Formats: sequence, structure tokens, C-alpha cells
Amino acid sequence: MNILVTGGAGYLGSVLIPKLLVRGHQVRSLDIGYFGVEHIRAMRPAVEIVRDDIRAVLADATALEALLKDIDVVIHLAAISNDPSAELNPKLTEEVNFEATRDLAIACKARGIRFVFSSSCSVYGEAPGEVDEDGQTNPLTAYARSKVDSDAFLLSIADEKWRPAILRNGTLYGYSPRMRFDLVINIFSYCSTLYNEVRVFGDGQQWRPFLHVADCARAFIYFAENPNHKHLVCNIAHENFRVVDLVGIFQQINPACQPVYVKLDNPDLRNYHVSVARMKEEGIMPTVKVQTGAEEIIEAIVTGRIADPEAVYYRNAKWLKELSELGSRDHRGLMKMIDVIASSRVVR
Repeated sequence: MNILVTGGAGYLGSVLIPKLLVRGHQVRSLDIGYFGVEHIRAMRPAVEIVRDDIRAVLADATALEALLKDIDVVIHLAAISNDPSAELNPKLTEEVNFEATRDLAIACKARGIRFVFSSSCSVYGEAPGEVDEDGQTNPLTAYARSKVDSDAFLLSIADEKWRPAILRNGTLYGYSPRMRFDLVINIFSYCSTLYNEVRVFGDGQQWRPFLHVADCARAFIYFAENPNHKHLVCNIAHENFRVVDLVGIFQQINPACQPVYVKLDNPDLRNYHVSVARMKEEGIMPTVKVQTGAEEIIEAIVTGRIADPEAVYYRNAKWLKELSELGSRDHRGLMKMIDVIASSRVVR
């Protein structure tokens, strides 16, 4: 199939695209490239790279037609990802995460192109007990609200002939060619390795559903390849843990690791434990446990496969804030700088 992956150069996209290529699919990637695209350019077979702002493409009928030409399925990952990044500019988050999703979905439906959307379990916010896809959403952040709005819109335009797949992903972890260290297990991995400690903000009693990035990629492939999937909305997760439970996992990996509890003036109220019954009905069975995923990151740090894990480049909110300050002065120079930084991190 011909598959368009928006946000293809991101943390999840960079793991997903190689798996699509291995399975014989032709891949087109749309990504603005704020974290570089060289790791995608280095893949074989070649990926067709469209480096542009999704909002600009959607606003240009000619560019949109070219983007969707011959495409069978769109896997829509592009977004301002995670809560701190989304809060930097809520208006931008609304435009990229919701409005672009809405407009792209409308364009896909009009052309008969199937649509697989990356939503998030963060839509549940704070939920008592185990929550399933029919449970009440309770978005507590701009990021979560953008996903709730997108989910609702996609469901509103779905019909028998056009059935989008809405995947509410758990908190991701694991190694990616476009690495991130602003996800809790990834953060714990580098802190335990470099400092023999993990920082727990608040009391750590919040529940989270966790999912290895490769297992997440495999779930997206399943829905892309199976137009007759049973469910429109599906939680995709593997293990539910309280944040404090992760401490024991990291102490098993590194017995010298100790927890440091950081008191918060404004505690994190997000707390959700999700059901994955629908995911299992679809036949999706994640396999990579938290400990295994943490060990792969730790080994990548120890061997130097991840260069300078403390760099701001690996933290979405901090990097985007820095880019916004630089980009207002010299956008073209900024893109060149990003490519230089990114190419130095491509493992060849």
C-alpha cells in the first residue's frame, strides 16, 4: 500500500516507518522537521519526504492534492506532543492538533482514503478505577483537550464506508532514532544511569498505562492493514503502573538507584488505569515490558548510541521554546542548524 505518515520523523514515526518499509509498503512522510529528518532520509527503501508545516499544506489545495495523491491510508501522528509542549502555545496546539486533524480527515474521507489517528489515554485525565473507551473523558490539559476534540470529530463523520481508527496510546517508552527524554520511563532510564537516582514528582501514586514504542508502531500497522477492524476507538497499552511502582523496576536494573521525591506546589492530577479489552479483541498483544524497554535505553546511553542524553534537543518543550526564540530571527538558518544537529545523531 501507499501510506502517508504525518509526523513521520517524530519519536513514534521513526520507529513505525521502518516497520512499514519491511512489510513492503511505500511510505510518504510529512513532517516540519523541527527535530531533523536525516534519520528518515537514511532509510532504505527510500521514504518520500515532504518537509512542510501541515497547516500550510492543508491551506493550499494544490499542495494537499499532491500530498494525498495515490495514498491508500493516512497514519496521522503529527501533533504538538505532550502536555508541557502544548501549554507553550495553546492556540498553536489547537491549530495543529485539532484543526489540522479535522481538515485532513475531511480531505481523506472525500477521497476514500482510510485514516488511522494517534490519540492518547490522557483524554481520561483523572478517572476512578479502570476506564474503557466508553468511559467519560476528562481532559486536564490543552494537549488532552485537543485529542478529545479530534476523537469526537472523527466519530461524528464516520459512517459505514469511512471508518477511522482512533488509537488512544498509553505513555510511550523505549529507544527511537528520534529519541525523547521527556517521557517518564525514558527520563528514569537516563537519570538512573548517569546519577543513580530517579526523581518522583509528588507522591508517585498516579496510575499510568505504559506502552513500548515498537508495540505502538505494530498496533498502527495492524489498523492500517486491516480495514475491517472491529472498533473505531481503542486503548493501546501494555502495563498499568503507578509512577512509584517504577522505582522498584529501576532498582532491579541498577541496585544503586535511589528515589528522590520532589514536592510539588501544583500536584499532577492525571491518574488513569485503562482497560485494553478492545485491543485484545483486535488480536493486538504488546510484548515489550517496561523493564526490557528501560534496559535498551540504558544500554544505548552506556554504549554512546544516544549522544549526550541531557541535551535540550531530546526534550520537546524545551527544544520548541528554544527554536521559537531562534526562528523568529532566522528561520532558514534554523533549519540548517537542526539538520546539522540531527545528522550528528544518526547512527550509520
